[in-house]
Amino acid sequence: MDYTQRPGDHECFDFHRDYVGLVPDGSILDLLTQQARTEPEFIRNLPVAEFETVHPPYGWPIRTVLEHCCDAERVFGYRALRFATGDKTDLPGWDENHYAACHYGNAHSPVDLAEEFSSLREANLRLVKRLEPAAWDQLGTADGRGMSVRTIAWLMAGHWLHHKAILVQRLGLTS
Repeated sequence: MDYTQRPGDHECFDFHRDYVGLVPDGSILDLLTQQARTEPEFIRNLPVAEFETVHPPYGWPIRTVLEHCCDAERVFGYRALRFATGDKTDLPGWDENHYAACHYGNAHSPVDLAEEFSSLREANLRLVKRLEPAAWDQLGTADGRGMSVRTIAWLMAGHWLHHKAILVQRLGLTS
């Protein structure tokens, strides 16, 4: 299995190509493993004083951005599992703005969200590591658009890279 193979245009749609494009060349499994080790520490070290701060032009406080990243990990893992099995059920999309606006979460600190992200990423990593090579090519439909399991693995990494870059910029940090 070639874990360096990027998703092709037939496996990936619209804005997902932007996230996939953020992923550096190399093995996606290596990057997901690295992120599982390093990113919880990055999250834990975010300044608590900024946790509820909104930095215009962004509309979400830092806490909500991190909760969103955890929500996305859950969605990516569920979709990867469904598609890897060959399930052809058209899965609904998810409205990230609704999730953020309904305030269903109540993380109390970056440490809470670092632990949550770590657990979710580790679970997703275990899932993609156990997949047979043919499962990576399986296509499924979510939100009316087709994507492969391979795409989802790259989205896991690229989605985090996208939001981390914004956090670094917003908070004036070094990555």
